[in-house]
Amino acid sequence: MTTYTVQQLADLVAGEVEGDASRHVSGVASVDRAGPEDVTFAVNERFVRRLESTSVGACLVPPGIQLEANGTAYIRVENPEIAFGMLLGVFHPEHRPEPGVHPTAIIGRGTRIDEGTWIGPYVTIEGESVISAGTHIGPHTHIGVDVRIGRDCKIGAGCTILHDVEVGDRVRLYTGVRLGVDGFGYTAGAEGLMRIPQVGRCIIGDDVEIAANCTVDRGALGDTVIGRGTKIDNLVHIAHNVKIGEDCIIVAQVGIAGSVVIGDGVHVGGQAGIAGHLTIGSGARIAGQSGVIGDIPAGAVYSGYPARPHRQSLRASAGTLRLPDFQRRLQELERRLEAETETE
Repeated sequence: MTTYTVQQLADLVAGEVEGDASRHVSGVASVDRAGPEDVTFAVNERFVRRLESTSVGACLVPPGIQLEANGTAYIRVENPEIAFGMLLGVFHPEHRPEPGVHPTAIIGRGTRIDEGTWIGPYVTIEGESVISAGTHIGPHTHIGVDVRIGRDCKIGAGCTILHDVEVGDRVRLYTGVRLGVDGFGYTAGAEGLMRIPQVGRCIIGDDVEIAANCTVDRGALGDTVIGRGTKIDNLVHIAHNVKIGEDCIIVAQVGIAGSVVIGDGVHVGGQAGIAGHLTIGSGARIAGQSGVIGDIPAGAVYSGYPARPHRQSLRASAGTLRLPDFQRRLQELERRLEAETETE
């Protein structure tokens, strides 16, 4: 087990030590579980107070918090949560296999595989594709014709990346992701529904993460685009021609219909649905299970079904909760009116 001094940890996160900088730390834990050889973090004084009766190895704290002299070594940093995330990677480094191509992998003609890549068991890569340096392709993944995958990507097991897809640098695709699937395009004809060929591309920007079992359709004519730094949770569907900006967060089970344009920094809560051909302004927030059927302005907070400004949605929900009481009062008024009518 690797151990570090508190000072070494502080150097890694650009922090300043208050307490015993020579104390040794060998693990990471939450505030409630941390022991004398663990490093933990506290974002405010309420969490620091939990440490008053015990001494942990080290605790990351923000500037300005009053500290108790209980034997804990404190490391002051600008953002304890970010610093703790960095230390998690130090104590639990990600496994990265040695570069190489597994003998069961099938590589098509004209495909370029750069140095430092790892191609796992039973991977299939069709012709004229490019796998850039430092990228890892997990077992049983299929990559189509003329696919471009950037540097230092990590593609999980059982993914599918179909033809003409572009993936940027440092992208993470988790198990079962499907990129470049044909969009849901049909039109009514004399003999029933006719399929419209989907001939656009799917473009994934740098530093994007797409979690397990998500599907991103290719464009019908143009491109489906996911902007740099966007993070997508499990089981999300993104339809054809959708444009998603940079640094967005899209939580599990969201469905985004075709030709939606989403600005930068938008957050979409779990199980929300967004109808087609809408525009969501930069910085907007959409609550979980919202049904979006109209455009949302930049910076606005919307919730409910149909989605509306959050305060309006709260008032509507409050009114709905009071309906049983309104019904009871109405029934009482009806009974009084009937009684008064009978006495006349």
